[in-house]
Parts: sequence; C-alpha cells; structure tokens
Amino acid sequence: MFKKLLFPAMILSVSLAQVSFAEDQCKEDKDCKNGEVCILALTPPVCKPPQAAGAPCKRDVVCVSKKCDIPTGKEAGICK
Repeated sequence: MFKKLLFPAMILSVSLAQVSFAEDQCKEDKDCKNGEVCILALTPPVCKPPQAAGAPCKRDVVCVSKKCDIPTGKEAGICK
C-alpha cells in the first residue's frame, strides 16, 4: 500500500517544485517585477535584484554598479 502511494507523491512534489521554479524564469527585463532584472548569465535566466560585485553578468544593467566586465571572446562576465 505504502509503495503504491509513494510514487504518485514523488511525482506530485517534483511537479510542484518545477511550477514554482518556472515562475521566476524570464526572457527579458519586462518579465520581472519590483525593480528586478532578468539575469541572463544564469541557467535558466531568472528575475533577481541587480547583482553585487563578483556576480555573473551579461549586461551592465544587471549589476548594482552598472558595469559588467566581459572578457574579450566570452559571452558572460563578472559585475564590478
């Protein structure tokens, strides 16, 4: 009996976790609220407040300093 209930319960919990995680995902800044920006350097991209120095970035706007240091030939960099 317990084994019959365990598998459906596991599937339900995984499904709920994916739904709540999917709510934070974004494709661009307008998908975010309350001053948050879409952090494209994360996989998958998610809405977060502007990032502090040392955080991954692909655009200046996602950094508190408004400066994303991207090395030549790289797609992403680090907030200054």
